[in-house]
Amino acid sequence: MSDVVSTRLKKDEVEELNRISADEHIDRSALIRKFLLQQIKEYRLKLVSEKYRKGIMSLAEAATIAKVSIYEMMDYCRREHIRPIEPNETELEEEYETARDIFSSLKNEKNNK
Repeated sequence: MSDVVSTRLKKDEVEELNRISADEHIDRSALIRKFLLQQIKEYRLKLVSEKYRKGIMSLAEAATIAKVSIYEMMDYCRREHIRPIEPNETELEEEYETARDIFSSLKNEKNNK
């Protein structure tokens, strides 16, 4: 089910929408919906990419929240030059130790079966 949403636009904005809808061969309502959905997607990508850049969430988490594939998220980050904060040496060592412990426990579980 869909709701009707209305907005006020200036005459020149409506004329521009009419020109674009004619070029795209779709009605004005469909064009406005298309533009609105594109902007919502862009907003979600911008919001989560900032959290990814700050190291608050992983790329996969960001993609899930933005409702895009991980590949779309990667493309967006590359296009916008977004990179996560580089971990320092202590953080890398902690991650290495954690990974080693996980793999060791998995290996032990496998050997005990």
